[in-house]
Amino acid sequence: MLPIAIYNTDTIAPHLAVEHGQYPDMFVRSLARQAPLQRFERFDVNREQYPQSLDGFSGVIITGSQSAAYDHDPWINRLKQHIVDLVAQRVPVVGICFGHQVIHQALGGRVEKAAAGWCVGTHYNRLTDRAKSLGFAGDGFHLLSSHQDQVQAMAPGAECLASTPDCPIAMTYIAPSVLTFQGHPEFTLAYARALMEGRVRAIGDKKVQGALATLTEPLDDERVLSWILRFLHFGAQVGDGAVTAEL
Repeated sequence: MLPIAIYNTDTIAPHLAVEHGQYPDMFVRSLARQAPLQRFERFDVNREQYPQSLDGFSGVIITGSQSAAYDHDPWINRLKQHIVDLVAQRVPVVGICFGHQVIHQALGGRVEKAAAGWCVGTHYNRLTDRAKSLGFAGDGFHLLSSHQDQVQAMAPGAECLASTPDCPIAMTYIAPSVLTFQGHPEFTLAYARALMEGRVRAIGDKKVQGALATLTEPLDDERVLSWILRFLHFGAQVGDGAVTAEL
């Protein structure tokens, strides 16, 4: 089984990291529940660390970040160009939150601050008819979110697979090698709570209290993680499937 490359795009503050780890740690823990034999390699692309070649990897996950996809920091510019190269080479890529946004920004889409402000807590992502035609079962899925930017215009050729009331472009597919999510399947409830409680001034007390109340709702993170694993190992195959039986 080929390893998955995790492109880390942020550094979590020490007081949070000591309990929750960094974003690559969260992905390793959550995905290992689905596929215990899966291997991972971390690359801190926010420090411009990249693999010499992706020939020995099944695909790439781009993590979330406090940075903005429309910023022009040197490492973000390099990541955008690298994304263009990955797509041209048809390397399977999954983007989460900032990863979702920076992929679209790199490929000709547009990311801006959300009109609704911060989007936090548990949100229901309703699948589109296109998602159902690709093999995603059911009407939607619940996922934790934590963002104030979002994709306002998709990259040319992208297809929207799921929406929330506050985030119309919440999951996308760029055939045949890119799958993205605005939400966070790797987050734990404890980390989502800690993030919100540490950002009350920025988010607003009323919105935080409302979002904290949604943390009692059941999540579909395991289902989304299974989609990610299936996509990274089987490329253009998307939708529901018995991933753990195949990996």
